[in-house]
Amino acid sequence: MNLSIAELAKARDTAMMILEEMQLEAFIYALEPRDDVWELTVECACQINGGWERIVLQVPKAMLMDCFDNDVARQRFFEFWKDKLAGCKLRKRPQN
Repeated sequence: MNLSIAELAKARDTAMMILEEMQLEAFIYALEPRDDVWELTVECACQINGGWERIVLQVPKAMLMDCFDNDVARQRFFEFWKDKLAGCKLRKRPQN
């Protein structure tokens, strides 16, 4: 697998951008390059018991790379990840 540092940085930035848009209260993540489908591991504060939850997602490399500058593709990933990460605790929104 030929992977440049720039590609890996772009993929990590894209994953972080989507995760931040989800407004998770606390999380860490790792993106593991594979051939065509990469593995995204997210550990997040859990909504139910106050602990942490670990979720592993298979992410097609080409689709992830498209998300960096394609709002429609990024929104599709956002919706899919939002469903998979539904147990994660979200940040509280300030009340006016």
